[in-house]
Amino acid sequence: MKGKRIISMLLLLLLGGSLCGVAWYEGQADTKENITQNTVTLTWFVALEGYEKDWNPAENLADAKIVENTGVNLKMTSGSLTELDALMATDNLPDLITLEVDAPERTVLENTGMVMPLEPLFAEYSPDINIPDSMKEWYRNEDGNWYSIISYYYGPERVNEAYGGYLGVVHNNNYVRADLMQELDANYQTLQTKEGVLKVLRQAKELTYQGQQIIPYSGWYTQNIAEQFGMQVENENGSFLSMYRQPEWLEALVFGNQLYREGLMMAEEFTESDSQRLKQVQAGKVFFCTGYANIKDASNYLYSKDHNAYMDYAGHITGDAGNMPNLKSVSSGGWTATLIRKDAENREDIVRFIEYMTSDEGTLNAAPGIGAETYEIVDGKLVMKDSVIKEYETDYAKATAKYYPNLEFFVDWTIVQKYQSKEEKEAHLQQYEGCNIYDSKAADAAVVIDGNRAMAEMKAQIDAFYAQAEVEILTAESKEACIKKYEETIAQMDKMGLRKLEVYEKEQYRKAKERLP
Repeated sequence: MKGKRIISMLLLLLLGGSLCGVAWYEGQADTKENITQNTVTLTWFVALEGYEKDWNPAENLADAKIVENTGVNLKMTSGSLTELDALMATDNLPDLITLEVDAPERTVLENTGMVMPLEPLFAEYSPDINIPDSMKEWYRNEDGNWYSIISYYYGPERVNEAYGGYLGVVHNNNYVRADLMQELDANYQTLQTKEGVLKVLRQAKELTYQGQQIIPYSGWYTQNIAEQFGMQVENENGSFLSMYRQPEWLEALVFGNQLYREGLMMAEEFTESDSQRLKQVQAGKVFFCTGYANIKDASNYLYSKDHNAYMDYAGHITGDAGNMPNLKSVSSGGWTATLIRKDAENREDIVRFIEYMTSDEGTLNAAPGIGAETYEIVDGKLVMKDSVIKEYETDYAKATAKYYPNLEFFVDWTIVQKYQSKEEKEAHLQQYEGCNIYDSKAADAAVVIDGNRAMAEMKAQIDAFYAQAEVEILTAESKEACIKKYEETIAQMDKMGLRKLEVYEKEQYRKAKERLP
C-alpha cells in the first residue's frame, strides 16, 4: 500500500482520456499504417530545444485516441527559435506553430500576418470550444484579434471553488530523499530553517547510494530561495520591486555561498544542464533539491527501479527575518502558445483537433501523470486504475511511452484540478499552509520587454552580466567576499542602466495589474 500511495501521489500531485477501457485500441490492427489510414495529416513545429515527439498511434494509447476522436495524424518537428526564424523568413511555416509564450517570435508572427485570427475560425467550426474568454483577452493583440492558444493558463472562470480549479500550484518547493532521511534519522522539521538544512546536508555529505557518493544539494536558483525567505514582488504601495536589490536576494546568495564553501553544493551546479541534473536525480545521487523542474519525472524513474528510493516534498526554508515564504505561482499566464499558419489548409480538421485537445477528455489524455486509458471517472473524480499504477511502479519509462503522448501544448491544468478528489486537493494545498502564493501574471509581464528594442537589448546585457557575476558571488572564498562581490555587481549593473530598467519594469507591472482578468 505504501508504494501505491507514493506513486499515485507523484503521478497526480507532483506532476500535475477516454472514459472507456482499452478495448478500442486492442481491437485495432497493430500497424501505424492501418491505424492512421483515412486521416488528415497536420504539420506542426515545436520551438522548444530538447523537445522530441515520436508520433506513434500503433503503440501509444493517447496518440491512438487522438486519431480515433479527430481523424488527425501529426507530422511533428522541433528545434530552436533560430530554426523557427528560418521557417518564418522562408515562408515555410507548418500548419501549427508552438513556442514559449514570452518568445518575441510570438508577437512577430501575430503582427506580420503570418498566423490566423482564431475567433472567426472557431465561430465557424466550433463556437463552443472549451477555451476561457479571459485567455483571449489577456493575449488579445493590439490589432483587436486573438491568435494564440496558451497551455497551463489560469483564468478566473476556472480558478474558483465552483469549477474546482485553484492557483495554489508552485514549482518552488524543496524535495529530499525520504529513504536517506530515514537512514540519517533526520526530522523533516529540521529542513524548515537554514541552520537545520545545513546540519542535515553536512550529514548527507557522508552518504553513498549504490556505490555513488551523494550530492547533498542540487537545483540552485536564487529567486526560489529568496522567495522562500519572504522576498516581496511589490511594496506597500503596490509598486514593483526589483529582485536584485531585495535583502532576501542577498541573504539567499550568502546562503548559497555557504553551501558551496562547505562542499554541500558542487561546482558542477553552475555548469551542468537541466537534463544532466535530472539524470543525477534519476540515478539516485541527489539528496536535497530545490525546484520541481529539477526532479520532475526523474524521481519516478528512480522509484520504479528502487521502491525504497524517492524524492519527498520537504517544504520551504525560513529566512533570518522569519517571514512567511512568498511564492510565485506557476506562470499563470501560461507556458506555451500555439498558433495556426494564416493560409493553412484543412481548417476544419485543425479545429476538430484543437477542439478535442482542449476538451476535458483530451486534456486528461495529454496531462502528465495521467494519459489515455489510465483512469476511471468515479462520482466525477479521477481514479487511477490499480493495474496502471502497477505498470508505472514496475517500469516508469515503459508505462510513460504507452500512456503519455508528450503533447502538453493545450493542457489546462484547472481541468485536471476539477477532477481531483477533495482529499487530493486538501493534501496539496496543506503543503502551503503558512505560505503566501501570488499570481504571477503581472510579475511576468513586468520583466518581458516587447516592442522596445533599446530597452530589451539593455535588459539582455544586464541579465547576461549578472548571470556571469552570480557564479563568482556564489563561489567567493568567504562570506565577506561574497557580499563585496554582490555590491560591486549591483554597482556595475547601475552603470549599465539598471535603474532605468527598473522604472520601465514598474510601469509594465502597473499596466499589467490594470489588465488582470
